[in-house]
Amino acid sequence: MTFAALTRFAWRESRTARRRLALYMSAISLGVAALVAIDSFAENITRSLRDQSRTLLGGDLAFSSNTVFPKPVAALVDSLDAARGVRVARVTTLGSMALVPRTGKTRLAQLRAVTDAYPLYGAIETEPANQWTRVANEAAIVVDPALLVALEAQVGDTVTLGFSKFVIAGSIKQAAGDPGIASLVGPRILLDASRLEATGLTGFGARVQHEALVRLPPRADPKAALASIKPTLEKARIRARSVIDTERDFTDAIGRLADFLGIVGLIALLLGGIGVASGIHAFVASKIDTVAILRCLGASSRQVLAIYLLQAGVMGLAGSAAGALLGVAVQFLLPRVVGGLLPLDVQPTLEPVAILTGMLTGVWVALGFALRPLLAVRTIPPLQALRRSSDASILAGRWREPVRLALDVVLLGSIVGIAIARMGALKDGLMLTAGIAGVIGVLLLAATGLSLLARRSLRAAWPFPIRQGIANLYRPANQTRAVTLSLGFGAFLLSTVYLVQAQLL
Repeated sequence: MTFAALTRFAWRESRTARRRLALYMSAISLGVAALVAIDSFAENITRSLRDQSRTLLGGDLAFSSNTVFPKPVAALVDSLDAARGVRVARVTTLGSMALVPRTGKTRLAQLRAVTDAYPLYGAIETEPANQWTRVANEAAIVVDPALLVALEAQVGDTVTLGFSKFVIAGSIKQAAGDPGIASLVGPRILLDASRLEATGLTGFGARVQHEALVRLPPRADPKAALASIKPTLEKARIRARSVIDTERDFTDAIGRLADFLGIVGLIALLLGGIGVASGIHAFVASKIDTVAILRCLGASSRQVLAIYLLQAGVMGLAGSAAGALLGVAVQFLLPRVVGGLLPLDVQPTLEPVAILTGMLTGVWVALGFALRPLLAVRTIPPLQALRRSSDASILAGRWREPVRLALDVVLLGSIVGIAIARMGALKDGLMLTAGIAGVIGVLLLAATGLSLLARRSLRAAWPFPIRQGIANLYRPANQTRAVTLSLGFGAFLLSTVYLVQAQLL
């Protein structure tokens, strides 16, 4: 028979077992979905950051200090403001208690008093719309929606700030120059700088931050512009940033978060690989007779291995493709879920590199973990078709076999390579791999100890169901190690995520 005919025969004979194996491949799908979603969303954020970095900073350059700018710096800012094509906006930030007399509620808020030129980039969107213009013309403010909730206030209410009273003109939907997550600590209140002194909040003992935002001409280089005035700023101990610094810092932060989440996804993918290995082992054990028949029909041991490896590859590809689709769906859903915590307007787009990388990683993990148990089909002789026995002992292979050792080396090397690629550094990748290997070693020792304990503790006087159940923990072809490894590795993943979450909080 031809190889194609043998493959069709094996495919038909494996229909029921493939359904069970597909459940194990679903673990690969979840791991691939995590990698695709994380990498794609991180790339979306990075791209949006490059487009909106000036809006995040509030300008091309930003100077800030906890004291009033000394005369040399004030003169420098004034000279920039007078230069052609340059605009300067000043922002004064301080904390204050806000009181709504109607409800009697108070809340610590973050006051941001801004000049007329603010914002230099972007726009301030309010609800109701177009209320920002009232702030410059009357004693009005716009506030974060969280402040309205905390004070049980509504648009049109009066708010007391120090010795002054202001009318809430609207709530802030979007404001330039301030990451949205900062409002969780102290909800923002935007008011005109000319009305700040009347509040009496900037007197002795007040913690006030003074900031100057600079918008350069369209073709100006922010880095070069900052370098030319940096000596004056450093001498006066003024903090200075350019839009390039903001973009770099946010990109690094997003990269670190993506690396951590990518590690979680990688461990989930490896957990799926362990499940695939266990499933393939059970699959091969159930196909002993089919393999023997294939050998009787003229298939060589290599052809039989290729047939079942092809099946595993097709199912791994299908699982990885399903995972990639799920990851893309999550990627497009994430901006709606976490959009309120991001200072960016993220526009999700398809990321072919992230999708292809996730799928290739998933297929390789599925094939790599499937190939080792599949090597056992080479040892099934044609005579097994006459014995009609599913004795799994014929699947036991020698761990010192050169092919098995070579496969183990390749599989371990690929895991190390993937870890290094995910971490972006050789040392970090090796440490991650060593940590995973240590966890697997501990779990395998625990499984071995469980089997030995079960063997030595079994008593003939115990009821039959108990003896049968305990005996299955150490009998040949038992799955004690695979199950212990899967459950333990899953518990390791979940506990690690929860511990990191608790430490971050």
